[in-house]
Amino acid sequence: MTDNHPYQAHGTAVIDTPCSIGNGTRIWHFSHICAHTSIGQNCSFGQNTMVASQVTIGNRVKVQNNVSIYTGTTIEDEVFLGPSCVLTKCLQPEIPGE
Repeated sequence: MTDNHPYQAHGTAVIDTPCSIGNGTRIWHFSHICAHTSIGQNCSFGQNTMVASQVTIGNRVKVQNNVSIYTGTTIEDEVFLGPSCVLTKCLQPEIPGE
């Protein structure tokens, strides 16, 4: 984990800029935090997580391995997202054949 920021990120994590990541947050192996994302303090992101741009995440949120959080999602304080959870803000999904 590197520690030249107020948060910790494993060397394999990709953190795009600009984004805001709070003090004490930990980001593990092979995770990707996209630009224009806001993450609160003391959060934990398991390995292989993806946070798309324009996502807002509160404080003390725990995100387990293999979770994807897509554009436009807001997660409040103290939320737990279980393994392989996918959050999307697709208001009108395309249905094949229609």
